[in-house]
Amino acid sequence: MTGSPPETKHRDLPASNSVPHENHPPGGRDSDTRDLFRALELAHYAARFREQVFVIALPSGGGSGGESGFEALLVDLKVLAGYRIQLALVAADPMQRMEKAVSVANKRGAGFEYIPAEIPTEVPEERNAPSAPEKAPEKALGKVPGKVPGKKEMQPVWESLQQGKLPVIALLPFLAKEAANEGGDASTPPAGGLMDAYRVAGRLASGLGARKLFLVSHLAGPLRQAIPRTSIAAEEMEGLPEKIAGAGQEEASSLCAFVRDCLSAGIPDVIVLEGREGQLFREVFTYEGAGVLFNAYRETRIRRAEMRDVMDIALLLRPEIAAERIRPIVESEIEAAIGNYWVYEMDDMPVGLACLKGYGEEAEMAQFTTLPRFRGKGRARELAIHLAGVAHEQGFQRVFALSTDPRMWDFFLSLGFSQVERGELPPQWRAEYDMSRPSRAFRKTLGQP
Repeated sequence: MTGSPPETKHRDLPASNSVPHENHPPGGRDSDTRDLFRALELAHYAARFREQVFVIALPSGGGSGGESGFEALLVDLKVLAGYRIQLALVAADPMQRMEKAVSVANKRGAGFEYIPAEIPTEVPEERNAPSAPEKAPEKALGKVPGKVPGKKEMQPVWESLQQGKLPVIALLPFLAKEAANEGGDASTPPAGGLMDAYRVAGRLASGLGARKLFLVSHLAGPLRQAIPRTSIAAEEMEGLPEKIAGAGQEEASSLCAFVRDCLSAGIPDVIVLEGREGQLFREVFTYEGAGVLFNAYRETRIRRAEMRDVMDIALLLRPEIAAERIRPIVESEIEAAIGNYWVYEMDDMPVGLACLKGYGEEAEMAQFTTLPRFRGKGRARELAIHLAGVAHEQGFQRVFALSTDPRMWDFFLSLGFSQVERGELPPQWRAEYDMSRPSRAFRKTLGQP
């Protein structure tokens, strides 16, 4: 969505500092409320990703301050593992340093397993991606940079995952083995650079049928500068590496081309993020995310909200309420009005919403919001057009909306709305609304272009 949500009204809402404990509004000023909603957000995503496989590439020196990516993200990794997300790591650090780091982490309660070189260097006949050692569902792997591991070769990694461990694949021994198989000198292995780590991680993600591939990189910043949004769909990748190269970002262009190949290979999500503590946590467990998300094609739909969506709606509205673009609303009110909400869904995950409420012959469209990283693709427009169609089918003559944000004024005008005086809106609506709000009103007659 481009812009902030339109104005909405709520009846008899208590002030944020006087709300009963169980009904604190999302985004309220009370610190306990903020902590509770952070915990709810974490638990919400933890349930969504439980038992799924994530592959993480940790290049040598990938962390801030010269520490390795493994060391910089160790707390993040422990948190993800604690919520039963299955992690497989590719580490480019020198072997002795990596073994020592894994040993120290395990003494402190972690469950890493160091695997020197288990990824295959021969192309196997079977190219299925197993979801468990005893299963091998079909998966179109497409082209992955390098050779794709098969079921048999993935067995050591899968056994480690099924035992609840966190396999850490050493990059340099693998590269040495690969060099020997290709007729090179195994005693002088490659240096194990940035793209080597990513290439091996991509092959591993394909072989494991991973849900997400994380590339820890110093290029996350340049990519964010070169790309207008932090979420890029596969169909938007055409010509993107060349465009980035044209801006003088050759290294970022190469990484972008690699990401494009990974998406083509069937990896659903590839995320590039910085190697700083908290980045991985934010990317997985918060709506805002932290890195640049590249995703394969996703199924989208607009549907009427259900009771199971209450938490998603509360979390979506929370930042808008905190920014005072939408007035506070508590979960019990969301539940009571759940039939008025519509959600924009991508792969079964709500990423946007709006509300439609009737007043006699007119219906108000309100509470438009879209996750920041999914804005700019016309999803709010799709929602608005859909809600206008629903209102027309339900027999309403007109729809109206309000906003305090000039960007949203342009948004409604672009949809064929006309600006009107608030006093022209339905009497029942006026009785509920706080007229001290510096909002503008817009109205459209249904059945017209």
